[in-house]
Amino acid sequence: MLEATDIGFAYRSGAEVVCGVTLALGPGQTLGIRGPSGCGKSTLARLLAGYLEPQRGTVHVDGEALGKGWCPVQYVHQSAIVSVDPRWRIGRIVEEGWEPDEASREALGVPRSCYDRYPHEVSGGELQRICLLRALAPETRFLVADELTAMVDPVTQADIWRHLRQRSRQGLGIVAISHDQALLRRVADSIHQMDGGRLTELEPAGAARPAFAAPGRDVANRL
Repeated sequence: MLEATDIGFAYRSGAEVVCGVTLALGPGQTLGIRGPSGCGKSTLARLLAGYLEPQRGTVHVDGEALGKGWCPVQYVHQSAIVSVDPRWRIGRIVEEGWEPDEASREALGVPRSCYDRYPHEVSGGELQRICLLRALAPETRFLVADELTAMVDPVTQADIWRHLRQRSRQGLGIVAISHDQALLRRVADSIHQMDGGRLTELEPAGAARPAFAAPGRDVANRL
């Protein structure tokens, strides 16, 4: 269980950007978070993944604080280029710490033919898929995805989320942060609204996915 309890965080410039957020995410669950730009979503993502330390409150996985080494919570940034060393070839980035399984590599569309390239030689969408592949290590239990598919086309978006839903059925917990309400309603078990650094439940567990369960657009059906 990934649990955040009354966490708060403020940058040096002023007031808290995350204000008393409490949430819990179990294995195999997908929690959606939406909200306007500047509401604190990305800061919350970094807190949940251990990139930032709460100034109040706690973040735990199964009662244990997030460690300084390998973390069971992995984070995919909305801007992939800031998550990689531009001096590294793609192959080194992908296999940083572990070698991905072939099923994930193929499902996410990361061909070995791109391994000799550098980050600036692939598109933003390709680099985002590369960063996701790197994050899906065997030890990863929870994934925090910040606008994960904002830079990919609708078909690729569907393929990525189909793979993530498969991983979710195998026990991966996912925090999905997006401006796309329709996407969240297709992939999340529950949806929360963030505004002014605070989190409120918008659609409870069991209310989100069924709303988009009926046949619709081709891309929606792929999800």
